[in-house]
Amino acid sequence: MNMSKHAKRFQSIAFKLLTFSIIMSLIPLLFLGGSNLTRAKDYLWESVKYQHSYGTSRVVKEINFLLEEAERVITVLAEANGTVLISSDTGEQERLLYSCLTNLPYVERMSLLDGKGYEITGVSRFDIGKSGASQEKDVENIFKSIKNFQTYIGPVLLDQHGQPYFQLAIPIILQGNDVKGAVVADISLRSVVDLLSKVAGTSGAWLFLVDQEGHLIGHEDFSQVLSNRNVQASLPLLSEEEEELTRENPLVRTYLSYTGEKVVGAYAKVSGTDWAVIYEQPETKAFSSYIHLRNTFGLSTVILMLLVLGISLFFVVYFLRQLDILKKGVKRITSGEAGFVLPVQSQDEIGEVLTAFNELSEELKKKRELESALRQADKMASVGLLAAGIAHEINNPMATIGLSVEELRYELQRTNSDQGEKDQDIDRYLDLIARQADRCSQITQNLLDFSRQERNQNNAYDFYNLNELVQKALELNHYMLQKNQVQVQYDLDGAVPLIWGDGPGIQQVIFNLLCNAAQAMKQGGALKLVTQNEADCVCLQVMDNGEGISSEDLKRVFEPFFTTKPPGLGTGLGLAVSYGLIKQAGGTIVMDSRLGEGTTVTVKLPHTKEVQ
Repeated sequence: MNMSKHAKRFQSIAFKLLTFSIIMSLIPLLFLGGSNLTRAKDYLWESVKYQHSYGTSRVVKEINFLLEEAERVITVLAEANGTVLISSDTGEQERLLYSCLTNLPYVERMSLLDGKGYEITGVSRFDIGKSGASQEKDVENIFKSIKNFQTYIGPVLLDQHGQPYFQLAIPIILQGNDVKGAVVADISLRSVVDLLSKVAGTSGAWLFLVDQEGHLIGHEDFSQVLSNRNVQASLPLLSEEEEELTRENPLVRTYLSYTGEKVVGAYAKVSGTDWAVIYEQPETKAFSSYIHLRNTFGLSTVILMLLVLGISLFFVVYFLRQLDILKKGVKRITSGEAGFVLPVQSQDEIGEVLTAFNELSEELKKKRELESALRQADKMASVGLLAAGIAHEINNPMATIGLSVEELRYELQRTNSDQGEKDQDIDRYLDLIARQADRCSQITQNLLDFSRQERNQNNAYDFYNLNELVQKALELNHYMLQKNQVQVQYDLDGAVPLIWGDGPGIQQVIFNLLCNAAQAMKQGGALKLVTQNEADCVCLQVMDNGEGISSEDLKRVFEPFFTTKPPGLGTGLGLAVSYGLIKQAGGTIVMDSRLGEGTTVTVKLPHTKEVQ
């Protein structure tokens, strides 16, 4: 089954070299680069987590400090001056409240409530010496907390200037654990908002404060507080236990923010309140250094791939050129040009291969010269064996010619013969002389054709007919076969096609096989030759019922100089030369023999064969 062009391309050495070069250069790069990118991303993630945790923790600590400081100072005021605050006149009450106000820079107003929740008096940082405008108070929740002896922390509200604040109420407890009133402080979150902006910095991040319902309390962009944005999407779904844990360790995660952007965010609860601090930063900003590193690595990988591809192509072209030179040299050798030398232009491994090829070419030339010499020696030995038979073959027609000439002379001398009858006899004798002379000429020509030295070049090859070669070989061996009383039978297939190759060489093979068969049947026998046209070859079988060959000797019959014949009757070259000629023609020769039963030699020659 023929391989497709694409499959051949994938199996080519050029594709394999390119693939090997790219894989071996990119796999380590991708492995090391990917490993380093993963480690860099992990390190960066730890750094981002730390930054966000630190930012939220700092804001939470600032709020906790603000609450604790305010609660501590006001508690001291309520415990140390509770009686004065309840029973003294308004001036003394305002003085005490104002002295406390001056120690709390983030408290904008302080007021005093009686046991029923009515404001007794109050002082403001912005209206020195005056009580200032009273802020709205959630009296119900304030007294609900202080009646239970608890500190009240109210929701975040906006003052008349639009600034966020919340109210802190400390109960005034006298003897007998009786709650007589409360000190209420309006605490501004402006410092917290300023801290949010300071911590967020310029890295594209933002910090904001939310309540448990997801409403903004504080934001560096105060317009979002004024617009009452709901940021519920930025709040994590946590259990009560997990919420408590975030008071100490902020939760850092990636999620889709209330702005619709994917962010890295930290979440931390503020102790004693239902507030939470959230630190959000766009993921592209948080991992900008990693993204830059990843893009740089990708670009570097592409550049390296192109560089490796270019270098690989250079070496592939170089190797393929050398292989092409070697391939052309091999074709020159296989076409019969033994001794062809390739130019060696480098001293590397390829140069060594080309040098080895040249040495092999020289050895092949010497081998073919030796084979040619062996073939010629075998022919000459065969010619020697033919000498007696040829002499006999030529003597018979020559004797006939001599007798015919004598008879012709006698007839010419007869004077009393009828002239018409005399002319017929002369014609008959002259015709006989001509035929016998042609026979002598044909015998000597066959001998000359057989014994001449053939050329091992392409122009020595030609189309030949195997049946005709069998007929010529039989004519050459006619005397030997007749002398040994061998009965020849042949069945030649008329459908045998012409074969391109060394016709004289194949004739020599057939001649050797006939000689061996005749010598194996000294007391007479039957010889059969069969030719047959098969699917992909032409088959010739030479079968005799002679002496046969033992199984031990059969293994060595094609070895040079091996012979089972008595000294002087064989050179041991015939079958060895025949084997080489058949192999050179791209065919096969097989011998099957049994001692005392006979021998069968089968020769198969391909229909078409590239000249070697």
